[in-house]
Amino acid sequence: MGTTSFISLIGTGIGILAILILLFKQRDILFKKIVFGLTLFCMTYYCFMDFLFDSGKILDYPHFFKTGSPVFYLLPISIYWLGQSHLNQKKQLQIPDYLILLIPIINFIEFLPIFNQPVIEKQEYLFSLMKDRDQIIYSFEGWIPTYFHYLFQVSLGLIVSVHLLISTFLKRNRGQKTVEKNNLKWLIYLSSIFLIFYIGALLMLLFDDGSIQIHQNASWLFAVTILALLVLLFLEPSILYGDALYSKASSNQRTTINIEEAEAQKYREALEEYFLEEENYLNPEFRQQDLADYLEISKNKLSLIINQLFGQNFNQLVNEKRIEVAIQKLQTEKSKSLSLEGIAQEVGFKSRTTFNKAFQEKTGSTPSEFRKNLLGD
Repeated sequence: MGTTSFISLIGTGIGILAILILLFKQRDILFKKIVFGLTLFCMTYYCFMDFLFDSGKILDYPHFFKTGSPVFYLLPISIYWLGQSHLNQKKQLQIPDYLILLIPIINFIEFLPIFNQPVIEKQEYLFSLMKDRDQIIYSFEGWIPTYFHYLFQVSLGLIVSVHLLISTFLKRNRGQKTVEKNNLKWLIYLSSIFLIFYIGALLMLLFDDGSIQIHQNASWLFAVTILALLVLLFLEPSILYGDALYSKASSNQRTTINIEEAEAQKYREALEEYFLEEENYLNPEFRQQDLADYLEISKNKLSLIINQLFGQNFNQLVNEKRIEVAIQKLQTEKSKSLSLEGIAQEVGFKSRTTFNKAFQEKTGSTPSEFRKNLLGD
């Protein structure tokens, strides 16, 4: 096994581990988790393809041939979405995103005839290509020569890397919080390292004089790139595990976390607006993640904000807001025909006991006593 195939194999293994951690341990906003997972998948899969070619195993598994091309298109697209999810709080794909997604889809369709070829035919064709791996770059299996695919893929990656690097620097200089700065710092690593790779690959494509093996050297460069990024990823646990779990795991090292006054005021106004204008919290199935998604922050940060601003936990705050609505309902004529259990259910309480306890903590009296006093007035 050569050096490049060994590095590619290690990168593939670490990539798979990172994907598993992301799937089972991270508790970040869903869109961020999806696009981060997509980025890791693209990196890991193409690293695996490098291993197959560098080790010659592609001859044993010929059905993998050309499956890496759509993934190599998808890689810069996923990096762009990842950057948008962190820099602009992007939460879902828009129409332009679906249009961009057509590029790897069309590329996949282009190679369907290759994918459907018998194994023996693929092996014979691959055997001829492996004699001189640069033939892979200058081959013509689809509608467009492979060289132009590589050129377009690398150019697209170069544009995305430059855009992400500049955008991240501008965002980071606006005084973000510590955890957010860690996220942005890794985006700078990501964009910078990929920028070096794409520049190197582009130069090799444009100035090929036949003296070097472009495909082999590009594979080596990509393998080192992915390995470096994955190692850096494990050095930033808050990225891989998500803010919530990382903060919990490192709580012994951090006794208190305070939100700055300006930021606290922003979240106070956002929370007050939410409880004033929205009614989702009156649903018994309302969860902390729902409110965190609305504010576009992690559950852990939401807990810190509620604790600092209100001196309560999430359940206490929501129950208090529900009781305020219950009090308003009790003061209307319509409420006289409703049971206290009915009112409790309308404002989101699953049990009468929890409703009574929260009501008494808020008003100093039980719901029955409160209603009796109203009727007495």
